[in-house]
Amino acid sequence: MRVHLVDDHILVRDGICSLLERHPGICVVAMSSSGEAAYVDYFKHHPDVVLLDVNMPGESGLSVLKRILMRDPQARIVMLSMLNDEMVALKAIEAGAYGYLSKGIPPGELYNAVCKVAAGEMFIESDIAQRMALLRSGKGSSLQVLSSREFDVFCMLAKGRSVSKIAATLHLSPKTVGAHRTRVMVKLSCTNVAELARVAIRQGIISP
Repeated sequence: MRVHLVDDHILVRDGICSLLERHPGICVVAMSSSGEAAYVDYFKHHPDVVLLDVNMPGESGLSVLKRILMRDPQARIVMLSMLNDEMVALKAIEAGAYGYLSKGIPPGELYNAVCKVAAGEMFIESDIAQRMALLRSGKGSSLQVLSSREFDVFCMLAKGRSVSKIAATLHLSPKTVGAHRTRVMVKLSCTNVAELARVAIRQGIISP
């Protein structure tokens, strides 16, 4: 199994690489430190499985996920996150991810996840899957009202990024991002970015 690791922290990349390569039959063929590099490296190496960090400077993991899948719908990508958040997980799965794991997952379960995804099965960490089920039943986050792209814009706005910077990162026009921003504000009943940031903090999307 050929694995591609994407994380902006070198210690995380090296740690996961070391854990995976203890197992015969797994080879880490690429390690990328940003979303932009991940996109290029994916099509350079064509790995069997990608472990992709959700939160990175610049282009987010969710944005990279969508860009890779637009060009290669068969890509098998598992999202990794420090945030054990079912809303982000749901958006990732809806966008086409094969799985979602927190970085606190036991090493054995990480290996199991990679094997299952390489074999064409989905793998979502059990407690996250249970909370995702609640979201789908309508008992979860208010962020469900956002489309996948609106959710991307919401996360970046909450982190203080400007419309022009979001447009460049997501490869959209500033006018399109502005329209998404307006819809996000209306749907979440917010009047400014500070209120959006408070919503993101309450939902566990960003740290205070």
